[in-house]
Amino acid sequence: MTDLVLESLELAAENIDDIVPPVYKSYFDRCPGSEALMSHIDNLVRGKMLDEVLRLVMKESYEGEQQYLDFEVNNHKLAYSVEPHMYGNLLAALRDVIRDAAGDGWTDAHEQAWDDRIALLTSEITART
Repeated sequence: MTDLVLESLELAAENIDDIVPPVYKSYFDRCPGSEALMSHIDNLVRGKMLDEVLRLVMKESYEGEQQYLDFEVNNHKLAYSVEPHMYGNLLAALRDVIRDAAGDGWTDAHEQAWDDRIALLTSEITART
């Protein structure tokens, strides 16, 4: 069975070179306060953070990621005052940029696959907040 999230990432990659700036612009627009929290982080670090988000989004299961998620969620909460809703906003911003970049290749099935993946990852994160 084809993973529609991965398929949508491939479609988007055909049409956009760098998703980092539009993802963070969308994220900051939809999540007031997030830009101030990340004001000390340069584009290189933002790109590395987005790489990790993409790595997690590309997984269909989070088995084997428990320690990583425990550490990252706790670290973000204690060190940066990240609030739980910020994760969902970042994932939604990523989905929206991928949808736009995928263009006509994006389908309702892609939308549902992203919604399901975001819900799964967000529940994993929320369980740790």
